[in-house]
Amino acid sequence: MRILYGANSQGQGHLSKAASLIPVLEARGHDVRLITSGPALTSSGYQFRWHRHFAGLPYAVHQGQTDFPKTAWNWFKESPRTFGCLRAVRQIVREYQPDLIISDFEPLTASPLLAPRCEVLAVSRQVALLDRDLEFPAHLAKNARLARAAMRLFTLGADRFFGYHYAPTSYRCLPPVVRPEIVHSQSKRGEHLLVYAHFADSRRLVEWAARERVPVVAYGFAAASWIEQKWVQFRQASRQQMELDLLSARAVITSAGFTTPLEAYLLGLPVTVVPLPNQWEQQVNAWQLEQLGIAHACQDWDYDFAWRQEASGLNLSLRRWLSTSIDFIADRIVGKGHSPRDWTDQPIRQAVGTSYRAA
Repeated sequence: MRILYGANSQGQGHLSKAASLIPVLEARGHDVRLITSGPALTSSGYQFRWHRHFAGLPYAVHQGQTDFPKTAWNWFKESPRTFGCLRAVRQIVREYQPDLIISDFEPLTASPLLAPRCEVLAVSRQVALLDRDLEFPAHLAKNARLARAAMRLFTLGADRFFGYHYAPTSYRCLPPVVRPEIVHSQSKRGEHLLVYAHFADSRRLVEWAARERVPVVAYGFAAASWIEQKWVQFRQASRQQMELDLLSARAVITSAGFTTPLEAYLLGLPVTVVPLPNQWEQQVNAWQLEQLGIAHACQDWDYDFAWRQEASGLNLSLRRWLSTSIDFIADRIVGKGHSPRDWTDQPIRQAVGTSYRAA
């Protein structure tokens, strides 16, 4: 099967899933080509056999928050460039003639203007946030409409929809794509705090670490904000190095993205998540993670709080869902042997709970 795979390049989550799923699909004999769009890619350790990058529709971010008015203005201002990117992708589709298009929150491959002669599958965390069968915190309802409207723009041309989620609440839910090396590893429980932060104050972190004499390994901080001192090691993004630092951490505090909190939880580590202010997606992630007992939610980078936490016991049914093999997820995506409405694991669903009650 010829598969065109689209991935958003804003953040590391979409590329991380592509780096895990594409080799599995290729090992089955599928020919997979990757298209990314969004911010320019930096070196992050990901390598793909066939890859093209386009400017796409990146979100404008100010101090860690999505600036929707500026995002809309940028999209309007750059519309000629965007249509040029779309024409280029249409040409790739005409020449490649894919049998399936998979779009992980990538707007070009899921555009209704692409008009491919194949099925288009939207599969991303954002699809789960559009699923009305899932429960969402009532106090965040006023922020949901605008965020969901922007998300729908990235899936307009899709024929089927699957969303990565923490539990099998809906037949549209997929288990998270977690690297096998994490699922099959055991934490060494070292003595450092792992911090994965965007737009946090590096000086505040350094002052806390020196005062409490706690070793810290920190990712996500802009290189210009790094401070040379004894207690905090600032690192550039590296998939392999971050895995090693995660395996040897004592505790983790991270922004409320999708993958890192799950990996830390599966390793049996205490996890604290800090959602970006007024960022509906991360606020929902933090609420759902806390409701399920996966992580503690905190509204500020409170390193004392994160360092004092003890690991919660693993919910075995929840772990089973979260550590589902990538092969099984690939089966679901390419439609092999599983009816969507029959696939949801009822024992897991009953044990985890559909209203986010922590077990």
